[in-house]
Amino acid sequence: MIAAIVLTLIGLGFVLAEVFFPSLGLFGLIAGGLILAADIAAFGEGQGMGWAFVAIQVVAIPSVIWLGFKALPHLSFGRRMLLTGPATEPVAGLPDFDPLQDARGVALTDLRPGGMARFENERVSVVSIGGMIQEGTSIVVVAVEGPEVRVRPIDEPAA
Repeated sequence: MIAAIVLTLIGLGFVLAEVFFPSLGLFGLIAGGLILAADIAAFGEGQGMGWAFVAIQVVAIPSVIWLGFKALPHLSFGRRMLLTGPATEPVAGLPDFDPLQDARGVALTDLRPGGMARFENERVSVVSIGGMIQEGTSIVVVAVEGPEVRVRPIDEPAA
């Protein structure tokens, strides 16, 4: 029983190591072998103990992976591994579309997903969030991210 617990914990450590230090699957293979050995040891104690270990591992492995990816951006080496996203701040020379948030308009072209729309007297390049929208459809702005205006049809429920 102790061997199964120790093998499982070491295996989970290797799962976490695979998240933090990509090894092209080597740490993952080691983790899989250790967890399999833990299951064999647990089944040696009895079927109930074996299935209990399998159930715990089915929950623990995805949890460790999720926690590892959640912690990665907060660690110094993790910040160096991850790329930062593009800046969506308005840049000089680009129009500010923030006042269009929740505005209603009409698609001037088919939005596949990009195209042109009219909001009051202003023509704006927009992107549909749900797929193609046909010309002449009434639309509403659901998000403004820098120079990108995202829209959906008015009759479609918000996601």
